[in-house]
Amino acid sequence: MFKTIRNFHIFHLKITPKSGFHIGSGDIDISPVATDAQFVRLNTPWGKTVHIPGSSLKGVFRADAEALLKSMGKEVCELSINRNKDCGDKFELKKVEKAEEIYPQVCYACKMFGNMKMASVVRFEDFFPFESDDGDDEKAKKIKEIEEYTFVRNGIKIDRFTGSTVGGALYDFEVLNGGNFYGNVLLKNPEIWQVLMFYKTINNINDGFVKVGGKKSRGLGKLDVEIKSLEIYSTNKNAITFTTFENGRFMNKNVEFNFQNAEKEEDLIGLKIKITNKDEIKSYFDQMLTKLPESW
Repeated sequence: MFKTIRNFHIFHLKITPKSGFHIGSGDIDISPVATDAQFVRLNTPWGKTVHIPGSSLKGVFRADAEALLKSMGKEVCELSINRNKDCGDKFELKKVEKAEEIYPQVCYACKMFGNMKMASVVRFEDFFPFESDDGDDEKAKKIKEIEEYTFVRNGIKIDRFTGSTVGGALYDFEVLNGGNFYGNVLLKNPEIWQVLMFYKTINNINDGFVKVGGKKSRGLGKLDVEIKSLEIYSTNKNAITFTTFENGRFMNKNVEFNFQNAEKEEDLIGLKIKITNKDEIKSYFDQMLTKLPESW
């Protein structure tokens, strides 16, 4: 599936918290004055900073895709202790190795996000409060600035029978309430439906149907995800080459689109398209909906 290049879709995203937002570090600080649940941080050459791990985003996108696929009647495996219902474990037990043998038998979620036997089409970066092309001083400045949006909230455990608070059950956690995070998500050799599914989850996050991080039932986790630009690389200079699986093998599906406000550039491999206009990005996905196979 990935031995040859058909197309890359690179989403350059900006993520902005629209409510309190918490992704816990999982670290335990023995200091008596430390916050019980701190926001996840990472050391960088420009300072230690809060960030959004790519793994956290992947989990959110996969969970939403699974729900959408189930609502469409598509097969989604059960990640459980029953090894016969988990695609990764199932094929590990069967010792199946070739992608052409695995792909048609795994569920739709694993086709898109992978499992223990197959790589993911969707690859997430960690998101940071600075852009990759910012200078060193600018990155260090933005790391300091985003700390101004962090604050500590308190929580208390309630006895379900008495309705009163439980003694000694006061705790606190660190919340981020602003700032911007930047990063990229790459889709390598996707099928058409996989690109559309990714775009649908972005819309679901923006509409508030999907939240990110912990403590979502308390009003946290609402984000705005902006597609700053979309870069598409195709090996066909006259169309976008998607992956399709037919007759037991991966094949090319060349699809033509009408672009009005996109930058196009040909190179040795094929065609590069960059879209920054929001209406043009929406038009691209609207056109893509009409290109879906009849089976969808």
